[in-house]
Amino acid sequence: MEQSKGVASGRVPWIWLFILAGVVLYIPFIGGVSLFDWDEINFAEVSREMIVSCDYLNIQMNFQPFFEKPPFFFWLQVLCMKVFGVNEFAARLPNALVGIFVLVFLFKLGSRWIDKRFGIFWALSYMGSVLPALYHKSGIIDPWFNLFIFSGIVAWVEGIRHKNSSKLFLISGLLSGLAILTKGPVGPLLIGLTMLCMQLFSKNKSYLPIKGILLFILGNTLVAGIWFGINLLTNGPDFIMAFVKYQVELLTQSVAGHKGFPGYHFVVVLFGVFPASVFALAGLRKKLPTEEDHLYQLRLLMMVLTGVVLILFSIVQSKIVHYSSMAYYPISFLSAWAICQFLDGHLHWKAWLKNIGYGIAGLICVVLIVLPLAGQNIHVLRDSFQFDAFSMAAMTAQVSWPHTTYLPALWMIATLVVFMILWKRGSFEKGFILLFSGVAVFVTIALISFIGRIERYSQHAAIEFYESKAGQHVEIRTLGYKSYAHYFYAKKPAPLADKPKEDNPHFYVLREDKRHQLEKYPELRILYEKNGFIFFEKP
Repeated sequence: MEQSKGVASGRVPWIWLFILAGVVLYIPFIGGVSLFDWDEINFAEVSREMIVSCDYLNIQMNFQPFFEKPPFFFWLQVLCMKVFGVNEFAARLPNALVGIFVLVFLFKLGSRWIDKRFGIFWALSYMGSVLPALYHKSGIIDPWFNLFIFSGIVAWVEGIRHKNSSKLFLISGLLSGLAILTKGPVGPLLIGLTMLCMQLFSKNKSYLPIKGILLFILGNTLVAGIWFGINLLTNGPDFIMAFVKYQVELLTQSVAGHKGFPGYHFVVVLFGVFPASVFALAGLRKKLPTEEDHLYQLRLLMMVLTGVVLILFSIVQSKIVHYSSMAYYPISFLSAWAICQFLDGHLHWKAWLKNIGYGIAGLICVVLIVLPLAGQNIHVLRDSFQFDAFSMAAMTAQVSWPHTTYLPALWMIATLVVFMILWKRGSFEKGFILLFSGVAVFVTIALISFIGRIERYSQHAAIEFYESKAGQHVEIRTLGYKSYAHYFYAKKPAPLADKPKEDNPHFYVLREDKRHQLEKYPELRILYEKNGFIFFEKP
């Protein structure tokens, strides 16, 4: 049902506008800051070692078998590195490109499922929320992983709507197989749990047809099974057994110390996916009297998917921000639904919902003001961190915080003020477009203003040391903490067959909060200390 007025009227080339917005928002400045430990550097280093070793089948870290991830995302990074060099820009480019695709995909899917106006606000809700905007300027695996999962769900639902279309069920399985090949078996697990819950909670009891399940399994096998099969024939069962063991540990243990409270992901999504998360709260309701049944089924699907993601990863012991990133798709859908219902007069914002929105917006503005203020008075902040030796030492880094670092706060405040002015005037559509567009631009401004300065405190001194050893046949090791940065930024060459690594010069890095471990290594000589890191060599 096409809209004849408002944003969906006229000949506005929305596809090209979303492509242009994605290019402008996601690509610039992604190479301006060092990759962050662990995940960004971990994945980029795997890709670099593929290039160095010319081995694109086996996953390696420090030129040793690495069993935590399958290869698909690394292949994408390798392609970008072949074109743009082994650097931060190439490592993050795959996610910027998929971000552009996602905006067009959501616009087209929303237009197909409901109408053009809905498609516009679905893409805007995704583009103009904080964490989704950050997500596509990163070098982590999840943007591609989640796209394959969500596309698999879409294909399955389309298969149900088209009277059990065999082709669509197979496509769902193929997309799920790509998800496995990108990150692991959580992909089909999320798809399966979502369809199981739809079977239980929906009036439509045909969400799990036997034919569909068999074709889904076939699709997974055709894609993921090929690579795992080749790996099995080449390397034996060791990789697959270690991979499965690691996936189980992720679900049952707090891997690598990533702990959090039970409601961790609910808080992350509410605050991190602002403002879409606030509007989405209005979409968590029973069927409206004016709502057609097939539209309610789509909204129910999104509520179920959001619940599955948040509950599953609340049960999982490891708590990392991007684990719940799959929820960005259904939350932005629910946001668009609530906005369109409001514009049509079928929905009214409750006072509690407005208060939540004002509260989150106010908190964000306070943080944006406090951050540069703290940077300008770092000596005061440093004195309050006496309980953390590393943070105290890190804050000795010489980082300038000019008054321009208040620009993100000013931009966010201006966006909110103009939104409220448009709201009071009754220009609701313009207000929503302004809000999401303003937040999208804000994320870019905030990254330019803050992320490089934060990086100088957190890891720059170590990366500076690693880069001084780039390309040399040296051994660099961290003591008392885990890092991948020394492999990537020292551009560690492949080991020489005729020269044991014990013959190479050895360097060590220790964090200030681990200084007590020095007594374990009396043979090491301190080179220098800088910003919370202590650098040694073995004479």
